[in-house]
Amino acid sequence: MFMRLAGHWSVLRRSSVCLLSVALLLLLQAAVIGSGPLSPLAFLAPANALAANLFTELRTFPGVVLLPTSELEPFAALKPWRVELNRPRPGSTALVRGRYLVQYRDQEGGTGSAQIGGTLGRDELDQTLSALASRSFTRCPADAVYCVENVAGQDGAPPASEVFRGVRVQTYEAVVEHVVCCGGHYWSLTWYDALRDMTYALVLVGPVADGFGDGIRPENEGAAMMIAGVAAQLAPLE
Repeated sequence: MFMRLAGHWSVLRRSSVCLLSVALLLLLQAAVIGSGPLSPLAFLAPANALAANLFTELRTFPGVVLLPTSELEPFAALKPWRVELNRPRPGSTALVRGRYLVQYRDQEGGTGSAQIGGTLGRDELDQTLSALASRSFTRCPADAVYCVENVAGQDGAPPASEVFRGVRVQTYEAVVEHVVCCGGHYWSLTWYDALRDMTYALVLVGPVADGFGDGIRPENEGAAMMIAGVAAQLAPLE
């Protein structure tokens, strides 16, 4: 499964080191879709479908599924339209590391979107931290609280991305990346919930991301903390 992800990383790195948020989107999607012993399930929302119906299969997920309440911004202006989760193939004895992904889009047909996903265990956070340090923000120490990278990683190019470490979702370790170049605008937050033994990821795209700031500057730490605050208000699916 992760050989496929490595191919995505190779393409992204050749294009620009400022595209990790795109890779995180691919990571969530490809990890859910999977290969080998995993059988993907995807559910699209038909016209006028209720979110409760779309989330029916999510209730079979073995971990804790976190989702926004209907009043939580910026999700109040979005609607869920796609749910994905993996399954062991019939007869397989392979150990399955479960994942789920919920995609949201603008209710009025705009280009803003968001994703929330979760994976059993801590591995996804560790892989994200490693990729940020070794692939996307190599100008700074791996544990730097804040780091900036330029377009295509080139000296003299405009700043294109920034990372905020040391962020917390409630009391849990988290990392936030912000990308403003190369065909898109993304905020991505990844954190590990030790109590639930789940790694979660929240991604905001386009106009939804714009609401938290669209420049690269250390002062965006406040926006990173706001996004962590949104994540802290996600509620378990009942």
